[in-house]
Amino acid sequence: MASRAVALAQSPWRSLVLLGLGLALMVAVLPRASAQAGEQVTPSVSQNIMQQKWVSDDSNLISTMVLVTLDPGASLPPHRHAGPAYVKVATGEVISQLEGGEEERFGPGDEWREPEGVRHVQLVNASDDTPAELIVVMIHTRGEPLTRVE
Repeated sequence: MASRAVALAQSPWRSLVLLGLGLALMVAVLPRASAQAGEQVTPSVSQNIMQQKWVSDDSNLISTMVLVTLDPGASLPPHRHAGPAYVKVATGEVISQLEGGEEERFGPGDEWREPEGVRHVQLVNASDDTPAELIVVMIHTRGEPLTRVE
């Protein structure tokens, strides 16, 4: 399996997956304005792929681990993932709501699961002064965008 992980890291498919993630982020993430005296800065969200690996040698599925950082007050628009997502709060607090579910508040060490295709209607940093970091692991088919913004 290590050889498949190395092959992914060097393959054109990795570039396509990263490009798809980058494009989704450009649409999904609120832009950050450059702050000059008296200007308001729009909170931003950043995502950094930490790891990608094949789920198994005989599968077309990839596991992608992403570190998501939300500035104080930042939020993501409603979106869906290409496969199931497993989320753990590393630092800070967030308010999250899946379609049809209750609004929930999560802090450091808390985690939740987002089933494939379920609409994530709300994800916001609950703090006005502290960033929140989430570790997200998604299982998806090679070549599919990780996130679709609605």
